[in-house]
Amino acid sequence: MKQKLDFLKVKESGPQPEEFFETFFRNPKNNIYGWGPAKAYSPGIEIFQQDTAADNVYFIERGLVKLSCLESGGRLVIICLRRRHWILGAPAAILEKPYAYTATAVTPCSLLAISVKNFLSLVENNREFYWQLFRMLSKEIYNHGTKVMALGLMPAKERLKKILYEMILEQESTISQRQIHVHLPLLHKELARLIAITPEHLSRLLREMEQQGIIKRHKGLVAAKRSVCPLDTSRNLKRFGPSPVIPN
Repeated sequence: MKQKLDFLKVKESGPQPEEFFETFFRNPKNNIYGWGPAKAYSPGIEIFQQDTAADNVYFIERGLVKLSCLESGGRLVIICLRRRHWILGAPAAILEKPYAYTATAVTPCSLLAISVKNFLSLVENNREFYWQLFRMLSKEIYNHGTKVMALGLMPAKERLKKILYEMILEQESTISQRQIHVHLPLLHKELARLIAITPEHLSRLLREMEQQGIIKRHKGLVAAKRSVCPLDTSRNLKRFGPSPVIPN
C-alpha cells in the first residue's frame, strides 16, 4: 500500500495532463503508436456524431470544439466546449460504447486521430500515457461539482467573460495587447445556453458591456479590452474547467 501511495505522490507533482499531452504529441517518436497526421476542420464541420460507433479517438491540437447531444424531444443541448490538448472520444473507446455526443468544430481546428484498437493498445502499454489519461478523466468528473458551484458563485457577466476568454485563447496567439478582436463562433442562443441564461438576458449583458466600453461589436466580431480576461478570470477558468451547460 505504501508503495502505491508513493507512486501517486510522485505523479501528482508532475505535469498536468494537458501539458503532458502537448509534449507527447510533439515528439515524433510517439508516432509509432498509430496517431495519424493532423487534419484540419473548418467551423461547423462535425468530427463525429452522437450514437455512432466509436471508431477513433481524437486529440485537439488546436481549436475549439463543441460537444452537443439531442434530447429525446429533439432539442439540441450543448454540453460544453473543449479546447486544445484535450482527448475526444476516450470514454466511449474504453467502455466500448457509441459516442455519447456530437463533436463539432467551432473555430478552425487541427486534430490528430487514432483508431480505437491502437488507442487501447497505447493505454495498455504506455504507463505514463495511461496515468495522464486517468488524471484527465478524473478531472472531468471532479469538475462536474465545481461547474455547479460556478453557476451559483459566478455572476452571469463573469461567466460570459470566461467564455470570451476561452474563445480568445483559441483565436489569438497572445492576449497581451490592449484590444483583442475575436469572432463569436456560436449562435446567440448557443452562447446563452453555455452560461445558463436566456438569449434576452445575454443581449442585455452584451449591451451593458458595450456601454461600459469593455467590448465593441460589429457583424459577429467583438473587440474586447484586455480587462475581459483579467488574472482572476484566468484562475477561475482553470478552477471551474470547461464551460458548463444547464438546460433552460
